[in-house]
Amino acid sequence: MRVFIDASLIIYLNAKLPKEEAEKVERFWLELLKEELYTDVLALDEAIYVSKRRYGIDVESTLELIDRAILPYVDVLPLGLEEHLKVKEFMVRYGLKPSDALHLAVMDNNGLQVIATEDKDFDRTHVRRIWIE
Repeated sequence: MRVFIDASLIIYLNAKLPKEEAEKVERFWLELLKEELYTDVLALDEAIYVSKRRYGIDVESTLELIDRAILPYVDVLPLGLEEHLKVKEFMVRYGLKPSDALHLAVMDNNGLQVIATEDKDFDRTHVRRIWIE
């Protein structure tokens, strides 16, 4: 299975969570590592920003997590004009925020049909959302 990794998963891998919740996130991540994983630089940027703003995690720690635990296992797909051209369509058709529409465009242009995210907005799109049970 080819899976797009959204910022929410990276953030939860980065954040200090209660033990039981952290174990669920880790199990989910370990299962995903058996698959072909993809993301884009916008998801990485969102993970850095939200980790700092919401969880108070310093930028250096988040960058280290991305370098150590994400980039060795996840291919980073490019963003370009082809993705930008689909954003408007997805914002209008699905009512997505610009960043979510951009992730969906990256997925669409690279033949990905599954996204690992807690963001339920993707439930109203043409891709399948998976998340921690």
